[in-house]
Amino acid sequence: MSRIWLSLFMVFAVMAAVPASAEKGANPCGMKNPCAMKNPCGMKNPCGMKNPCGMKNPCGAKNPCAQAPKPIRKEHITDYAKLLKKGEALWNDTKLGTSGMACMSCHADHENLNLDTMKGWPHHVKMTGDIVTLDQMINFCMINPMEGKPLDPNSVAMTAMNAYYHEYAKAYKPSMPKK
Repeated sequence: MSRIWLSLFMVFAVMAAVPASAEKGANPCGMKNPCAMKNPCGMKNPCGMKNPCGMKNPCGAKNPCAQAPKPIRKEHITDYAKLLKKGEALWNDTKLGTSGMACMSCHADHENLNLDTMKGWPHHVKMTGDIVTLDQMINFCMINPMEGKPLDPNSVAMTAMNAYYHEYAKAYKPSMPKK
């Protein structure tokens, strides 16, 4: 019986605390809400012309993606065919290092590229003892077998070598097993 009285008491206490306007679905805080004027979500349309968040929004007036991009290199190339020709020239250039070797010295007819087992970059390369990207492998060969200087990772030369490698690898045809 005491539980019933306690429940009734709680119901009456809650009803007495809620203003009459709340019964009609209105905001019980009404105009006395101290946060209403500071709350940007308190407006009818937070995305309206007076959106206080607009200037803080990175996609607002100062959108960094809408500004002119900062280039990663001085020289640009937009012709893929020219890029491949440059890559092929570099792939065959014995003057990139001091050893007299070019990429083609080790990779003629797709030799030593491990295209039968390699599933893409990055991957482990036994010669480096490391998992490397294609760009890192190109620079490893530039420094070691070719005894030259590494290519700038953002250079057109590196992009050309990378593009030519991919086209060269596409031409690979696995040899037929011997009977």
